[in-house]
Amino acid sequence: MPDGTCFLCGDSYTKRGMARHLQSCLADTASSGEDSAAIIQIVGEHRPDYWLYVAIAPSTTLATLDEFLRGFWVECCGHLSAFTIDGVQYDRPHDEDAPAGFGPPPQSMDVPLDEVLENVDDATFGYEYDFGTTTALSVSVVETGSWGDDAIASSLVKDVSPVENVIVLARNEQPERTCADCGDQATVVCQPCLRDPDAGAYFCESCADAHDDGEGYHAFLPVVNSPRSGVCGYRG
Repeated sequence: MPDGTCFLCGDSYTKRGMARHLQSCLADTASSGEDSAAIIQIVGEHRPDYWLYVAIAPSTTLATLDEFLRGFWVECCGHLSAFTIDGVQYDRPHDEDAPAGFGPPPQSMDVPLDEVLENVDDATFGYEYDFGTTTALSVSVVETGSWGDDAIASSLVKDVSPVENVIVLARNEQPERTCADCGDQATVVCQPCLRDPDAGAYFCESCADAHDDGEGYHAFLPVVNSPRSGVCGYRG
């Protein structure tokens, strides 16, 4: 499991250690105030070596969090997406006239995070992007404290967020991928081979040129720091 970098101080920690570190680092670098912020951990459900910690105001809508996840980690072709919280699906785009299926009817993402979590015992929920080649994420509220967004943002040593109201506090380092043929650092991933659990999917550029994926064509994507690396048309 790769370590990650804290963007408040620049130090490196493990995924588990980062949660403890952020509590003390926020106390040291972001002054307390009347506003509050929720610290959220986001992890690739099937690829847990990709992870983030972000800070958002509890009043931030699911739509804003979805916009962030798309822009930072998963967007490739404008696919559908949805959060599932306590058995209720919050989808994008939302169609109020869609026929009802089993379970509670889908809801719009235009709802604040603190409102949907108000009566939920477990503040961990799911997110899915693209219901064909799905990227699934696990989202957990780690802590809520009296740090204002402005105080946190002004303390960052590096700002990498594409969305103003979501602040990236920490991110995993790029997982090391080695070429399946020569063992050098991999730069591309073969999409057909990634779907085969018994095949090596990562290659350096030299070995990729000679690679036979068994399907008569080469479908390579760059190795990027995202749980959607190698999927659909995602290029980072």
